Amino acid sequence: MKTYLPWLAALPLLAHAECEMTRFQRVQASPHVVAYEAAEGSTAVVNGNMVAIMGRDAVLLVDTGQFPSITRRMIADIRAHTSAPVKYVVNTHWHGDHLLGNDAVKQVFPAVKFIAHSHTIEQGRKYYENYPAGEPAELERAAQDMRKELLTATRDDAKTWIAKTLECVEAIAPEVPATHYVAPDTPMDTEMKIDLGGVTAVVKHIGTGNTPGDLVVWVPEDRLVASGDMVVAPTPYAGGSDLAPWVKTITKLRAMKAAVIVPGHGAVMRDYKYVDDLEKLLITTQSQLVAMKAAGVEKKDAAEKLETSNFRKLYVTTAMRREAFRQFFVLSAIQKIWPKTPPAR
Repeated sequence: MKTYLPWLAALPLLAHAECEMTRFQRVQASPHVVAYEAAEGSTAVVNGNMVAIMGRDAVLLVDTGQFPSITRRMIADIRAHTSAPVKYVVNTHWHGDHLLGNDAVKQVFPAVKFIAHSHTIEQGRKYYENYPAGEPAELERAAQDMRKELLTATRDDAKTWIAKTLECVEAIAPEVPATHYVAPDTPMDTEMKIDLGGVTAVVKHIGTGNTPGDLVVWVPEDRLVASGDMVVAPTPYAGGSDLAPWVKTITKLRAMKAAVIVPGHGAVMRDYKYVDDLEKLLITTQSQLVAMKAAGVEKKDAAEKLETSNFRKLYVTTAMRREAFRQFFVLSAIQKIWPKTPPAR
């Protein structure tokens, strides 16, 4: 593909038989925590994991997804398992696949508080305040671009990835006008402890990860951490991310010594094996790209020169994963080191 369209990951989705993004599975991650694991996010349209921390008196949600129909299904499941209301939502970062479901929650629980880092609130306002009005035209332009790319694509992985993405893109249009952005109303940039009744949720900003405003949620009674997109499996996302501080934040995440990690995308983890491999990938990618830039390597050649075979052998094992890894991680990391040059005046 000639053009990567990272903002497609911020599109909502109508339930559709041909798009795997309509699926999720309920996983009892720990005694007090249920993870609603989204389907693997390997197309350009993705949905984030949603997490419910259930106390005696209240429920706290970590992220709400971006597909209102799926968010409503999660809410129905929560109500089937507890009479406690959803009083809190933590939006781990500003990407639409983690917060465009806020409105669906507020419709059922109007007194709910939405907690987020101030960076998330600022970015959300910039990208989503006029979402229903402006997104249909943006969606159509994106679909047209991808159809053109499909006609000229030469790599089989790219063809498969574009075709599967279009299956989802073509399904979502009817839901876009009904997807209204509800902004977080409670800024939190350090730490907040919330007693849910018999279980505590500790909301923390431990540093820059996928975004500067990443929050994690720690449940000490269960030794569980919900990481948001600081951890994404099996292929990480790095759109707009700065890899250097992310490595330091991963070190802090490891220091929490969690028994259970619920990533922003991917299956619940019960050890740090993937986190360790992710950290190595971030370190080696950053160092290689910085060295290439210093040596005068051109941006267009960087992807082919980047050595990531150890990570690829372990996790990047299908056509969809290969293209997702290329689009969401490799090209995004390169873009950060070789930013676009402003046109000459």
